[in-house]
Amino acid sequence: MEQPRERGRDSAGRPAPRHNSPPGRRARRPGRVPVRVEVRLFATLAVFLPPDGRDGAAELEIPEGSTVTDVARHLGIPPDLARVVLVNGRDIGSEAPLASRDVVTIFPPLAGGAG
Repeated sequence: MEQPRERGRDSAGRPAPRHNSPPGRRARRPGRVPVRVEVRLFATLAVFLPPDGRDGAAELEIPEGSTVTDVARHLGIPPDLARVVLVNGRDIGSEAPLASRDVVTIFPPLAGGAG
């Protein structure tokens, strides 16, 4: 005779997965939902665009929770390369998570002018 299973365990005695979502719908785990962002690279950084990039811009699919630092790493931009980064025209920092349809603009620092 089969022994009754302990509550919260599967037939092999392992802890059963917990699902707080309604039946038929599972909660998505962070990092599993792709987010699409537009990346614009200017001047000397344009060489880091993927082959399908056009006119200094490309659309990337990145994991949910990715940051500007993650995007730069994905594109192969060296971390020690000085750059100015804007997201949707604002300086939000390199570690803020990106959202779907964000526009990430990266360009080298500008210098010069009348002195």
